[in-house]
Amino acid sequence: MRQNKLIIRRIGIILTFLSLFSIAAIFEFGVTTKCENLLEIIMFIFIGIFLLSLQITFIKTGLWKFTHKPLAKLDERELILTNKSLRLAYGIFAVTLLLLLLIFSVSERSLSIVLVATLIIFAHLLPAAIIAWTKKQ
Repeated sequence: MRQNKLIIRRIGIILTFLSLFSIAAIFEFGVTTKCENLLEIIMFIFIGIFLLSLQITFIKTGLWKFTHKPLAKLDERELILTNKSLRLAYGIFAVTLLLLLLIFSVSERSLSIVLVATLIIFAHLLPAAIIAWTKKQ
């Protein structure tokens, strides 16, 4: 039973991040092509998938609330868990952001507001995703 919950959580995390990054990729691709109507439809589908998986994986489970709690309200075990996930998450985020900035700089492209918003959401979800991915129960 626990193994099934872990698999479902991991699928939810993958769906959330894939749909989030797909939204940004479709927007960036749409800026350079003429298939605007089709890409808008596809992007709205991914927005729906993102919102649904976010609700099921992060909001309903309490993960979002847990990783955004004030430190004063956490017990010692929760502090250790949160600290580990935050350190790993922001290390991953820093490397991802720096690589992305390097790619955009070399290609002489500017960052879009959609990409910036995607990165902000990614930064907020990553600590909770790490906890959900590694937590046994």
